[in-house]
Amino acid sequence: MRESVIEIFEEVLGSDEIRDNQDLDMFENEMLDSLAIIEVLLGIEDKLDLSLQPTDLERKDMATVNNLVDFLKDRI
Repeated sequence: MRESVIEIFEEVLGSDEIRDNQDLDMFENEMLDSLAIIEVLLGIEDKLDLSLQPTDLERKDMATVNNLVDFLKDRI
């Protein structure tokens, strides 16, 4: 699951910066905006077969790769 989440972020962000630092806060570093959040959620739906709405998550849940992986583990 972690690798899939990393790949989704890499595709959406067009960067592999998060691969080396999975605690990088993508909001503080201005890497995520509202469109990118939707694209990440669509990627999760496609790759992990999990349906999520933007209202299902809090900002902190998507701030880092590790936070999102932890959130998704709780949903499975």
